[in-house]
Amino acid sequence: MPTSLRPPRGPAGATRPAAVLTAVLTTAALVTAVFTTAALVTVGLAPPAAADVDYNPGTWNGKRVYLSQACHDGNDGVPGGSCITNHGCGGYSENAQSYATALHAINGAQEDRLSLLERGYRVRRGTGTLNQNVNSSNNYGADLHLPLHSNARGETCGNTTDRDHGTLMMYVSPAGRDCSDTFVRWFGPASPGTNDVRAYRSNLGELNNTTAVACYLEMEFHTWNKGTNWLLGEEDYSWRIGKSVDEYLGYP
Repeated sequence: MPTSLRPPRGPAGATRPAAVLTAVLTTAALVTAVFTTAALVTVGLAPPAAADVDYNPGTWNGKRVYLSQACHDGNDGVPGGSCITNHGCGGYSENAQSYATALHAINGAQEDRLSLLERGYRVRRGTGTLNQNVNSSNNYGADLHLPLHSNARGETCGNTTDRDHGTLMMYVSPAGRDCSDTFVRWFGPASPGTNDVRAYRSNLGELNNTTAVACYLEMEFHTWNKGTNWLLGEEDYSWRIGKSVDEYLGYP
């Protein structure tokens, strides 16, 4: 997207004035909690078992984004429970890192980078299984559905070959391909692997069954030390999710 199409936001990297960021917990009790950009969760915490969480900006730009946290079960070929995590080097948990990355992408972690809320998006963070998140996304009326995962391959953690790793974006629709191209361009260069690509996939429920355009982010491989260490530093790269979404949706 040409920079001329972006609305004025001050100098590159400048932040907007701080705003109160509200999160509506979509439990039966409809409890409301208030989050600020300082309310960040450490990487070691596991995703909560609660229902999905809605985040609302101070000024809405008219677009909704659904961030679907990693959660594997029998619906996507990983039997054994309702929300199985994949493990990587040094005890890495894909589910826990997906949770941490989602929170930083929504609320922000650095003063000189814009989060999804600072960019004006309403966001729902999905905490359930594949089918639960698809249904929640459809009910939410999302404009973009974005699963957040990290990748894996059969290797030892000591592998140091950059070209064997990188960011993978998966899509099924032409619009999903466009979204994937944007993430490959903006998110991919930050990951330590150099093989940043997009791929057509027709057998993933979160690509096939969402009303919203869907593009599926595999941030980097968690089966090599260099990738794992990078993934654990989400405060340095999570802003790229908002940047990629913003460019794909045309800076609403």
